[in-house]
Amino acid sequence: MRPHIITCLGVIPVRLESSRFPNKPLKLINGKPLVERVWLQASQSKRVTTLVVATNNAEIASECQLKGIRHIMTSSSHETGTDRVAEACAILESQGMKFDLVANIQGDMPFVNPTVIDDVINSLGTADGNFGMATIGTPITSQEEFERPAAVKIALGESHRALYFSRAPIPHWRNFSGNDVVTPENPLGYKHMGLYVFRRPTLSTIAGLSKAFTEQREALEQLRALAHGIGIKVHIVPRASVEPCIEVDTPQDLIDADAFAKLKGI
Repeated sequence: MRPHIITCLGVIPVRLESSRFPNKPLKLINGKPLVERVWLQASQSKRVTTLVVATNNAEIASECQLKGIRHIMTSSSHETGTDRVAEACAILESQGMKFDLVANIQGDMPFVNPTVIDDVINSLGTADGNFGMATIGTPITSQEEFERPAAVKIALGESHRALYFSRAPIPHWRNFSGNDVVTPENPLGYKHMGLYVFRRPTLSTIAGLSKAFTEQREALEQLRALAHGIGIKVHIVPRASVEPCIEVDTPQDLIDADAFAKLKGI
């Protein structure tokens, strides 16, 4: 009997109507739109068996068609990327496809490392059934980054189970002094990076849940899962694996991404 090959759908949820940075998916980074940059990186994954962009916008769909990027039109009513990913998955399943895992590959990471995508898929694929989803974290050694609200932090439990995610600096180092040695092995905390892999049933469950109080307060959609008892496995990767650690949320992020791409000639 042939062993079952784990199938993983990769979805890049993309919308134009960002309150912080409108039209950012079509902004150019050294001549290539952000959405194309994310697609090109994710398409190098060895564990994603099907890859699509999910959008509600005709302009993005036209750009995808122009660049040969497979895309799916989804509803305009979704409040989170995870909800859009769930609809895209359901559309493909209605066409006869089946998936064991589903990866939500954030549309604002132009330099996302395909090896890291594979590592998170492997992490969930080999985890016990108490984990319904997986994500990534990387050590924080900078006090400025640890205290910056835009850098989401993770409190970890045993077996790399996520206990909480916050924009606040957690966990608090009560007896920390300026003389304490901070290293990647003894970090101030762990930074969360916006990449999620779900077991297929877990994705359906989360999409059907109402927003949690903590999710609304922190504006972090992964807190919906924790609030309802869904286990999240955190795969820790070295900082070098996620550098340049640029998530395009603001015009300045775009400037930084453009400068990096031009410096590297990519």
